[in-house]
Amino acid sequence: MVKDVYLKALGITILLFAGNFFVVKYLDDSRAEALRTELYSIQEQMQSSRVLLLYSQYSNDSAALCPLLDNQTRRQMTDLYSLYGELQSAREANVFTDVQAIQRRFILTNAELFLYLRQLERQCGYSLVKPVLYFYPEGKDCLECRAQARVLDALAQDCPNVRVFAFPSNSDIPVVQALAKAYGVSRDPSLVMNETLYGGFSSREQILAVTGCG
Repeated sequence: MVKDVYLKALGITILLFAGNFFVVKYLDDSRAEALRTELYSIQEQMQSSRVLLLYSQYSNDSAALCPLLDNQTRRQMTDLYSLYGELQSAREANVFTDVQAIQRRFILTNAELFLYLRQLERQCGYSLVKPVLYFYPEGKDCLECRAQARVLDALAQDCPNVRVFAFPSNSDIPVVQALAKAYGVSRDPSLVMNETLYGGFSSREQILAVTGCG
């Protein structure tokens, strides 16, 4: 009798564990799929913008097309930075599904968008956006980096002209390594504004003194 009770209890425990496993796995997979879908949508928008930029060069009609390109790029930067926050949350919440591959694609897309923005500035001769490169250590605890991220999140919401491009300073992705080397990044956190490196934590006031808020 006692043995039967223990066996029933064990069976119920196994069923509960299996049920919880599949529920958590489903939620993890759903989050990852949503991230992949959103990233793909942004990449598709970027491809459309690149083709339009090529057309503006071909037609020599930058005056007419640059405002449209500028608006599209602003939207893509906003969407991509929002996705960065979602990706960070998913990395902390996911138990079974690895989002590392999605993050690498995000970083590459982020770098591509930043470089496209620089190309757009050369083509159009102006930019209403002030890019801020934010370098932080991936997988390492950094109190200053957490504080810096909060400041940048607030600025990105309050200032339409400020757009943040976040990159792991210890990334093995070649283009990120090239950017970090080009700007001389040697400590975390680091910001690059107006092609100038600011090592260590930068306050809201310090950032606004460089970028303004418009």
